[in-house]
Amino acid sequence: MKSEFNRASISAALGVWIGFIVGPNAMIAATNSNFLNVLPDALHTSRTQISFVLAMALWLNAAMVPFAGKAMDRFGVRQVILPGILIFALAFFLLSRMGVLWHFVALQVLLTTGATLTSSVGYAKVIAMWFDRHRGFVLGLCVALGAGAAQTIMPKVSSWLITDHGWRGGYMGLSAIVLCLGFPLVYLLVRAPRAHASSVASLDAEGNPEGMESAPELLGVTRGQALRQPVFYLVFFAIMCGSMALLGTMQHVVPMLLERGLALGTATTIMSCAFAGVVAGEFSSGFLVDRFNTPRVILPYFVCAAIGVMTVHTQNDMFLLVPGAFLMGLGLGGEVGQNAYLVSRYFGLKAFGAIYGMTFAASAVGNGTGLILLGVIRDQTGSYEMGRYLVGAAITVSILCIASLKPFVYASRRAH
Repeated sequence: MKSEFNRASISAALGVWIGFIVGPNAMIAATNSNFLNVLPDALHTSRTQISFVLAMALWLNAAMVPFAGKAMDRFGVRQVILPGILIFALAFFLLSRMGVLWHFVALQVLLTTGATLTSSVGYAKVIAMWFDRHRGFVLGLCVALGAGAAQTIMPKVSSWLITDHGWRGGYMGLSAIVLCLGFPLVYLLVRAPRAHASSVASLDAEGNPEGMESAPELLGVTRGQALRQPVFYLVFFAIMCGSMALLGTMQHVVPMLLERGLALGTATTIMSCAFAGVVAGEFSSGFLVDRFNTPRVILPYFVCAAIGVMTVHTQNDMFLLVPGAFLMGLGLGGEVGQNAYLVSRYFGLKAFGAIYGMTFAASAVGNGTGLILLGVIRDQTGSYEMGRYLVGAAITVSILCIASLKPFVYASRRAH
């Protein structure tokens, strides 16, 4: 059997790895907490207003990303991702020039546009096109060593930039990383397999093959067919509720821990421990789903996430916070890393971009909802204490959805 690992596929995977490093999960999700700590004073506004704007950006992302995914299905991944990287870098640069709240609002729209076009939807599709038997492993590896590793170090990097160069310098630094590291390497390395490129050229306006048999890369269901299957909603709500609890907490964790009396360095260390857990979760879950070929592999990750997020919301002892943050990240890694994998195994690759765009949107909706609700809870009650009940309920729903998943429909050829 021909090996999936060759010069072209490895080059594409390296490009995806770089794309994840400079993508929204690392550049936005891992840095927002540090900016949230300083922007209210800088822009003469409240934390609730900043949180609301960030939440609106996430909801806008949720609305836009299914269309970006459909465009990737129709026109190809590169044609969408490369302009997105340029817009992403430009938005960070312009954020460094803003002076009032409405500037922040307008630029979040631009930033969200770039983030949507260069989201993990396109990168995950590239991996899914190149790999089948080792799809979970390669996807998990790219996400873990890309977005996961970058999420581990970016809280420290952004904290250093803000401390030494101010919040304006922080945004300029992010812009430089995206533009100088991300764009040239993604441009040079990220390619679709030749067979898939020719298949894309033969699609009609609805994304269906014109007068030809579907290429192997295009096997699967349409977006409309996916929406009629109960499994879609189990995945959707598992991702949405998990993101509400985990990503919402991640974005508030620095100010939350500071208000409980921990030092800034300690709080960013806790956040980095969480992202170290993300790396471990993304890598290990990818290896395990390939080996056992069942969605039940992901269930223990969500249970770990529940234990971890409740620890972060209730404890002040570093000996509990460090493992708690790691467990929270471990669960988040299982969720983020395997969202795309679940879509590819339940619905195939024919409309992968459009379908994954919707489950990716579920993550954005949950993230934004958790972000704004935790901000409101803090401002209305004076602390984050009541937030533990919100995240506890959300992560419980997520666990129940994952536990209800049936066997894969488009299982790896290794299983046959």
